[in-house]
Amino acid sequence: MTELFYYFIFLLLSMVVSFYLNGYVYSTFSSNKMIDPINERSSHNSKATRSGGISLFLTICLCYAIAASTGLLLIPSTPIVLGIVFMALTGFIDDMFSVRYREKFFLQLFSGFLIIQGGWAIDSFHGVFGVFAIPEWVGFLVSMFVFIVVVNSLNLIDGLDGLASLVSIKFFLIMGGLILVSSKEMFVFFPIIIGALFGFLGHNFSSSKKVFLGDTGSLFVGSIIAFFMLYVLDSSNPIITDSYISRPLLVVLSLFYPLIDTLRAVVLRSYKGRSPFIADRIHLHHRLVDKGYEHWMASVLILCLSIFLLVLNFLVYAKIGLLLCVVITILLCLIIYQFLFK
Repeated sequence: MTELFYYFIFLLLSMVVSFYLNGYVYSTFSSNKMIDPINERSSHNSKATRSGGISLFLTICLCYAIAASTGLLLIPSTPIVLGIVFMALTGFIDDMFSVRYREKFFLQLFSGFLIIQGGWAIDSFHGVFGVFAIPEWVGFLVSMFVFIVVVNSLNLIDGLDGLASLVSIKFFLIMGGLILVSSKEMFVFFPIIIGALFGFLGHNFSSSKKVFLGDTGSLFVGSIIAFFMLYVLDSSNPIITDSYISRPLLVVLSLFYPLIDTLRAVVLRSYKGRSPFIADRIHLHHRLVDKGYEHWMASVLILCLSIFLLVLNFLVYAKIGLLLCVVITILLCLIIYQFLFK
């Protein structure tokens, strides 16, 4: 009961601090004319700032420091902290001065290398393609690939109000549930980041004082998500769902929309002879907005569909296995695309 009380306190604290800081930093950005420009790709037509990531970063640092000082939260190894902070700084510099995608890619590789040195990485395919344990060098390369894909996938969907935040909240709720059972000393981090994201949403959905995550927020949160994916896929960590669903399938479904939308965007851009890193409006969520959906409606719809796919796979996996789950998920995605996004 005492633990639940502390979890609630940190959820409430991070929500309040995040909401206040987002408003304060927004005012600072606005008074200094640091406004997000409106162009042909913009989905907003009123004054907005890319200050959400800074507020999110400061909120989590403050609440994390309080939790760590009280002994409620395990402090991760230095390389993990440095990698995540470095990724946030990369995003901040990109928001302020615009970093070319080649340099940003190199900086992401460096951040991923630091995080993997923290002690957790993919060391098994957990039965995918019939493969379990893999050589250390293969695990390192796969871990780096997963880190880059996850970080960029969250960054690429940050073009619709609430979408990246709601997808992230869903992911952290799932990961928090898994880690609460196996590693309680890490769990209090989840109320902190979920509360911070809810505090941000109060400004992200605002029509008069709109705040975006920006690259600071998307790269910061994306690197945290990537770390927890590596943590779950490391076979040395016990996960309670192992007897119910495949770990790789679980983590993919936990972040399903960013991954599938990124794959589609990269394929289409490459097919048209464009760079996969050049921004445009070919994302699935842009389709919904162009069809007349409000931002919050499109974001909630995508969230509900991804939850549906996760729950369905969780219910049927034990009966039909990994291959059929993948086949059914692909077929359902094609049907959903035909009816909603076509």
